[in-house]
Amino acid sequence: MTTHISNRLTTSQLLKAGGAAVLSALVLTLAGRFLLGRLTPLDKSFPPFGLGPIIIFTVILTLAGVGVLVLVNFLSANPLKIYNVIGVIAFFLSLIPDIAGAANPAAMPMGGSGSNYLLLIIFHVLAAGGFLGALNFVVRKV
Repeated sequence: MTTHISNRLTTSQLLKAGGAAVLSALVLTLAGRFLLGRLTPLDKSFPPFGLGPIIIFTVILTLAGVGVLVLVNFLSANPLKIYNVIGVIAFFLSLIPDIAGAANPAAMPMGGSGSNYLLLIIFHVLAAGGFLGALNFVVRKV
């Protein structure tokens, strides 16, 4: 007879970890925007560098990430392990438009320069690192 240990997250864990992950990603991307703006001139005409787009897209996409976690939690006995793999894959997929924009900015609908798209990668790193880091930290501490 085999016993299966479930590591499913409770609703409380999902709410706390999801909220912390969204907040962490948002704070880190905004801090990154502030610091990058001090280190290098950010192109004000490049929409992704605006505070509004940073806030809106970070919140919407990280909330979608929490939704995926809820689904994985429902479908898997070990959701955090599977979700981390999904999160890393999603992070690398999110870099594809930035890399394409860096290689050929004229083909991108937002315009911008190749260096704009390379700087945008930093925002993706900050958001993904903050999101997955906070999510894992809170789940393991709750």
